[in-house]
Order: sequence, then C-alpha cells, then structure tokens
Amino acid sequence: MRRKAVWLVVCCLMALSLVMTSCGKAEETQTSETPVTVTGGTTTVTTGGGTTTTTTTTTTQGATVDPEKPRYGGTLRVSLGSDIVDFDEVYGFHASPATVIQMTHEELWTGDWSRGPAGTGEVTWDIGGNDVWEYKTGAVVESWNISQPDSATVTIRKGIHWAQNGLPGGKLVNGRELTADDVYFTLTMYRDSPRAYLHAQPGVNTTVITLVDDSTVKFEFEPGYKAAVIMRYFDFASIVPREVYEVFKDDARNWDKILGSGAFMITDFVQGSGVTLKKNPNWWRKNPCGKGEGDKLPYLDGINALIIPDASTAEAAFRTGKLDRWQGTWETGPQMLQQRPDAGYSTSIFDGGFNTHFNIYAPPFDDVNVRRAMMMAIDWDAMVNDLFGGEAEVLTWPVTYNSAYGRMYLGIDDPDCPDAVKELYVQNLAEAKTLMTDAGYPNGFTTTVICPNTPTTVVDYYSVLANDWAEINITLNLDVKEYGTHTSIYRAKTWTELCYSSMGGLSSELAAMTNIRGAGFANASSLDEPKVEETYNKVQQYLIAGEQNAAMDAYREMLKWLDAQVFAISYPKAPGYTLWQPWVKNYHGENSIGNWNTNGWVGYIWYDTDLKKQLGY
Repeated sequence: MRRKAVWLVVCCLMALSLVMTSCGKAEETQTSETPVTVTGGTTTVTTGGGTTTTTTTTTTQGATVDPEKPRYGGTLRVSLGSDIVDFDEVYGFHASPATVIQMTHEELWTGDWSRGPAGTGEVTWDIGGNDVWEYKTGAVVESWNISQPDSATVTIRKGIHWAQNGLPGGKLVNGRELTADDVYFTLTMYRDSPRAYLHAQPGVNTTVITLVDDSTVKFEFEPGYKAAVIMRYFDFASIVPREVYEVFKDDARNWDKILGSGAFMITDFVQGSGVTLKKNPNWWRKNPCGKGEGDKLPYLDGINALIIPDASTAEAAFRTGKLDRWQGTWETGPQMLQQRPDAGYSTSIFDGGFNTHFNIYAPPFDDVNVRRAMMMAIDWDAMVNDLFGGEAEVLTWPVTYNSAYGRMYLGIDDPDCPDAVKELYVQNLAEAKTLMTDAGYPNGFTTTVICPNTPTTVVDYYSVLANDWAEINITLNLDVKEYGTHTSIYRAKTWTELCYSSMGGLSSELAAMTNIRGAGFANASSLDEPKVEETYNKVQQYLIAGEQNAAMDAYREMLKWLDAQVFAISYPKAPGYTLWQPWVKNYHGENSIGNWNTNGWVGYIWYDTDLKKQLGY
C-alpha cells in the first residue's frame, strides 16, 4: 500500500526546496525567437516498453511554431534513492542507481538514440543491461573492427574535448582534446586496479591492450572471452583523462576532481542533499533524429539530482511539480497517475531481479522430480492476482522478457514451448504428489529458505509457497535475515537448502551466461551442466562472428531443456512505472541508452519552461 502524504511530507517538501537551493540553481530560460502556440490534447504511443502519454496545453501568443520542435534551456530535477559514494569506477560502480557518471562521462560505444522510441522504435531502452550490438553507435570511438576471433581495434573520434567546469580537475585538464592515450590509460587502469569492478570480470584482467598510434587502440582477448570483455570495455567503462589520476591519485575519485567528456559536468555537490550539473557547451554530439535532427546537444541548461531516499517524499515532490521524473511499482504507479493524469508514463518489466534457488547437489533437491513437484504445487494464477496486481511475468529465470532480447526468451505461450515446461505453471496437485512418491518422498519433508526482510512482498511470496507446498506434505520454514546479512549469505553461497538469490541482467546473460554457469554469485545454484557449456561455446562462436541473433537463438533452444529441469523457481515480476512531467519533452520512458547507461537520456530531452508556467508549477 502506498503511504499517505501527511503534514510530514509538506515539511519534507520545504526541506526539498532548500536542498534545490543548496545544490545550485541553473537559470531556467527558454530560448525561442517566436512565442509558442501549442495545440491541446493527449497523444498516446504504445511501444515494447509500455504506453507513453504526452499531454499539451493551448496558448495563443503571436506567431505559431511547432510545439514539438526542441528548444534550449531549463533545469531538469531528478531524484536519487541513496547518497552518492563515489564518482569514479576504480572505487565506485558504474551501474549503481545512485550515480551521475552516465550524465558526465562517455564510453567507447553507447546506445543509438535514433533506434529507440524517439526514432525508429526498434528498441525501447527501458532496461539497464541492453548490450545488443546492432543498436550501438560510436561515442568516444568513431569506428571499430571486431571481426577477428580474439582481437579488436578501435579508432578514436577526433574533436571530443574534456569538460571545463572551473573546478580543480577541469582546470588541470583545461579542455584539451580526448586522445587514444586516454582510452588506453583508462582501460588498463580499470583492468589492473584490484578494487575496480571490471578487474574481477571474466576475461578482463587477461586482455592485452595496446596503444597502436595516436588514434588507434587494440585489444587482444583470451580465447573464449571476446564477447564478455567487449560488453565490459566498450559500453560500460567510462573514459577519464590521464593527468587527473596521475596528479590527484586517490583524491581523483572526489567530485571536484573527476572529469568527463559527456553532456553535463558537475559544478557542486552537497553530501546527503544532491549534485548540481551544468551543460557541457563543448559536447560534440548532435540530435540524430526527430524534429530537432542536427541540433547541437544538450538542450537543457542543467540538472539538479536530488538525494531523496524516502519514497513518499519523492512521490509528493513529483505530484507538486518539484521533480520532473519518477519511478514506482505496479502499486504506486496507477495511484500516481490518478493524481497526475497529465503526466506522461510508460510501463516496463525491468531486467535483473531475484528467484528461489536450490542446493541441487544434495537431497532432496538433487532429484528433478522433487523440483518439478514443487513447481506444480504452486497456484501461479492466485499468486499473481494476490501479490502482483494481476499482471506479472512468471517465467523470469534465467532471463526475463525484453523486446531487445526477445529472440532469446522462451515464453510459456510460445507455440514451440515444450509441454514439460508449460505444465510447470499450471497447478496440478495430483501429479505433484505422484512425482513426490516416485522420488521417494510420499510423506514429504521439511526444508528452510533463507530470505531478506525487504521488500515485504518477499515474505508474503514465501508464505504463499509454504501454503501451496503443504498440500504435498512439504513444510517450509522461513529464515528471515536483515537485508545486508542475507546479501552476504547468498553472495558467499553459504546457505544449504533454499535461498532467495540474485540474477543478472540480459546483456551479461547472453555474453557470459552468468546465471547458469561459472563461480559467480549470480549462478546461485552453482550449475555445472554439460548442456550449458555446450550452448555457451556455441553462443561464443556466434558472438565472435558478430552474429548476436544466432547467439540468442542458440540460448533459447537450450531453455527448452533448462526450464524443464527447474534449477530455480521464478519470482514473478510485475511492470514498473516511469512517469514524467508534461513539460519534459522528447522523453518516452527511457532508462538506459545502451548497457547500464542509466540517465544517459538526459542529453537528448528538452524542457518546455513555458508549458510548466502555464500549468501553474
């Protein structure tokens, strides 16, 4: 249930206004040579990620211009759910929700904005882990050659300059041009720094990086790891200027030292309050599509990223126009739309998530009949209706459906989905009892699942499973842990029977198949299956040849066997909601433009300050 806004929220919003002031205030001017006439009405667009609704308002002042023609100016206000700990990728984590690095830095590749809802609509850009190479475009690199089996070369784009923000890092670099040496330095630093996330990723620390000349960098991959390393190096690792780390050393991680070449640059940071960003006037990129095609980017003057950990405060801030974008659950999203029907919105089942994993190498879970019986005992329809609002994807392991990766997903309703998979999602207590008897457990058994105390739906989920499994004489005990304690247990794999555990995003699953192979915590059931390895080798061969669609097809074919083995029990996923204010233009609910480029969309949107004023905000 969404918490009601009370007077405490009013106080919070007063504090929020002070936060906005403390984080700096960009000038909210909108440049337009002629007054704007906007025709009122509502436009609804349905994409793979959901339905997008944009509402406009009528004004009649002088000459008429196209209301959807982008204009410059305005300060976007977004929220972060927790404080920013680090601003770099030696100490910090690129994909953390509490980061602004995707607004300030660039990578070798990025997602192609023109292939998303703003352009052709081929990809929704609604998930974080989207690494489909077909939808990439160059960022720091202008061209690349990845056709060789175990090597690749990239050519660095000319004319990219580091931002000049007037802070120590910016003064040191002084707006010079980004070079191939910066790329070489950055990626070798991430590869060789024990604290860096990339250092520990498969194949990264064995990749040889060579600075060929002043515009070319070469990569030589350990056999079998080309795809996994390209995923981490090309559209994940943020490029930084060499001298910042050489001069400031460990202090380079601080907000006033770190520097990028992206759409925005940091100008102020207040711990626990927020970060202020101004546009980088020297950003090289132009709008690739739409009515602003060819425009110099970004359109916004700046961004205030406010740290608002309390969900009800963020909701109240959006309702009152103090935040420009908000994300919520299937419970809170519809309620917010009732209160702000003029907001644009989209729905999406995001990647990542959690599922229930077995210790499949010890009784009773080493018997596939037991695992299948436990699936058939579950009333999936009742669970979805009672816990997830009647709309949820139930088959979410080892991958969840997304349009960009649709080829690799095996759906229950697909014509070629085997009966051995389909029957798992229809409650059949009689068959479940027969399977339990065949496995040697006619009287059932008692088992324990380790799970976290948050979110509350997790405990509710296991309470439902306990009731359903009692019908086949399985007693389920819940060992509920504090969230951090539970995380430590599942990552260390110290549980012994059942555990609520992690899964990775779709990009890593295609390239490295981390959910079903390897020693990482994402492979929570510690699978070591010959059929998985056979598929992995096929997938790698296709990826090395640049044939991602064939790789997805091979993965999906394997799922016809894998899903029937029940190595894990899916945790249903209901759609999440993204809402945005009607004055936020050229936005359609995008989340990550490319592979974990969260908030990368801010470089393409524009802000209708006139409409905001007309609506009374």
